[in-house]
Amino acid sequence: MKKIFLSASLLLSLYAFADSSMESPEPAQPKPCLNPHGWSFDIGGLYTWMSFTTPPTFKGSTGGVIGKVTYQEPKSFYGQLRSIYNSGSLSSSQANSNDNEWYTEFVAGYTFCALPSWTITPYAGVGLDYLNDDKKAYSTVAAINLHYRTNYSIFGFDTQYSWSCYYLGVQAECLPVFNQYLSIGGLSGASWKMDSKVGMAVRIPIGFKFSNHIWLELAPYYRLLPIGKSSVLSLPSRSLNQWGGAFALRFFI
Repeated sequence: MKKIFLSASLLLSLYAFADSSMESPEPAQPKPCLNPHGWSFDIGGLYTWMSFTTPPTFKGSTGGVIGKVTYQEPKSFYGQLRSIYNSGSLSSSQANSNDNEWYTEFVAGYTFCALPSWTITPYAGVGLDYLNDDKKAYSTVAAINLHYRTNYSIFGFDTQYSWSCYYLGVQAECLPVFNQYLSIGGLSGASWKMDSKVGMAVRIPIGFKFSNHIWLELAPYYRLLPIGKSSVLSLPSRSLNQWGGAFALRFFI
């Protein structure tokens, strides 16, 4: 009788173990690799401290507007079209100038998920920059209006770490110039090709959640736009240095 009881207990134990092993637990839902994501468009403004290194050095504060359209999904294609307009007055020890700049950039790449909340996106693209440098007359030097048109490539990456209500990122870019032209106001039809140089840009975007579809993004940045020299016009190499910050409302569709 004792042997029959032990055998029945063993059979019941084996049956319970087999039954429990057949009931697999529900798979855990993976955390989103990127938050937020999808299509978005930005509109906002920016403040810039600008320094134009041409003797004498011109520098001062400028302001402008920024607009962006972005598509970004984890483990998928990445694309962004951005346009910036910046304007203000610069001054030097000898004279003043009014400067306004408009540039548009398009980049495309791929977003990789390094961790559930960390993405890395390498990308490449092209940019076009128009810079008007309107220098006022001083001493025996007449006023002159310089127009620069710069075509450049973009090679960079974006890395971003996301939490539920905010994100922090870093963007770094190399900007090789492949065509740059200078024209002078009053000389219609004439332009001079400048020597090609290499620029750079760094941004640190920080996003804060207002709602599921609206975020606020702040982005301190530095940008270097090289101005090539011209032996024909006896102009040395110069550069346009820009330190500033952009702020924008980011709307997700």
